[in-house]
Amino acid sequence: MAQSSADSETEVPKSALSGEARKSLYPPAVANPFRQQTHFGARRWACTVLLGAVLVPVRGACITLLFLLLWPVTVLFTIGRPAHPSRPAKSWRRNLVRPALKFLFQETIFLAGFLVKVKGKKATQDEACILVTAPHSTFFDAIACVVAGLPSVVSASQNVHIPVAGKFLLLTQPVLVARDDPNSRRNTREEILKRVTSGGKWPQILIFPEGVCTNCTCLVTFRLGAFSPGVPVQPVLLRYPNALDTVTWTWQGFTGFQACVLTLSQLFTRVEVEFMPVYIPNDQEKKKPHPFCQYSEDHHGKCSWGACDRPHL
Repeated sequence: MAQSSADSETEVPKSALSGEARKSLYPPAVANPFRQQTHFGARRWACTVLLGAVLVPVRGACITLLFLLLWPVTVLFTIGRPAHPSRPAKSWRRNLVRPALKFLFQETIFLAGFLVKVKGKKATQDEACILVTAPHSTFFDAIACVVAGLPSVVSASQNVHIPVAGKFLLLTQPVLVARDDPNSRRNTREEILKRVTSGGKWPQILIFPEGVCTNCTCLVTFRLGAFSPGVPVQPVLLRYPNALDTVTWTWQGFTGFQACVLTLSQLFTRVEVEFMPVYIPNDQEKKKPHPFCQYSEDHHGKCSWGACDRPHL
């Protein structure tokens, strides 16, 4: 009798262990957000190759020509400007150069085959100093910056050293993040706070709060930088409603060059930029940015996937 009782006691842990082993074989609740999973069939590959043989050279030549026009305007705006400016650009630079740059960037986007649909209305600087933009899936998300009127952006400091693109980044008077600096997060929050409380001297700031590119299957936890100042923010939603995803650029999948070539090879690529209503934090959210951040994250997810229990990582 004692022997059977001992056997039953040892059987319980074994059954529990086998149950846990079976559970570990189940697929995860959320797919890997850092893997590009676009699959091309034979027909799709054939269409892409045939269209690309014509569209890529033509679009590449047109974009190169526009870049030649953009370059002197960009140099005029950034000449004598440090990478970490302590003061905003003078008004003549903004008023003279910004409209020309916005027009040339819009033409570049059109020639690259992007059909941009804008929903909602962008808030003025008095209404919201910060534009919180998500999901962040590709370098093509810079389209949102052009649509928003070239506000300042938060970007990694090494990006300013990228040929050509680095100059374009500097013209937005960016907030640069040095990821190898242990004080980077604190310095970034202080710089954002300084700008949003400057009384309109600095331009609006567009922030991708995820801080990393994903494949848009879920939202990565928002960082607090956009919410720590406790000021009103405008959520901005990005969508690429295309049958074939060629724009996503993340850890596993297309390289940047491949994403560019494949996207230029499409007849057109749809983009939606939706400006949602401004959210004004309450007194508690102004003191504690975590609830403020969580609300914005949930709101973005609900609008992206149409459910309150949106995918999340």
